[in-house]
Amino acid sequence: MIDSREKLRGAYPPARERSLKKEIRHLDRHCLRFVSLSPFLVLSSGSAENRYDASPRGGEPGFVKAPDSGTLLIPDPPGNNRLDTLENIIGSGRIGLLFLIPGVDETLRVNGRARLSDDPETLRGFSNEKRTP
Repeated sequence: MIDSREKLRGAYPPARERSLKKEIRHLDRHCLRFVSLSPFLVLSSGSAENRYDASPRGGEPGFVKAPDSGTLLIPDPPGNNRLDTLENIIGSGRIGLLFLIPGVDETLRVNGRARLSDDPETLRGFSNEKRTP
């Protein structure tokens, strides 16, 4: 059984330098372009009580807005009203995003802090969405 980091690391070769260097602390122009072309993402979150959730989000390409290299605005489309993801964000403030583009062999992972907003000006930026925030 692999039950420690040492055993796990010992079972695999070291990560390639390129893999280690691809982690950046901001959204560069390539990331921002990927976000603008993506019609789909998976939003993962965890609560302070260690309950986890992965929730699909989608829309027309560009449904996620990036006002700057450190901020993503994701609308909240109508769903089943369980609110698992939103409660997790309130509880832990942490999320992971996986952006996908159909037919493209790459993905974009973004991890960071999240908060919920009901700011009218921010919401107005999503007024053209088929699904309202």
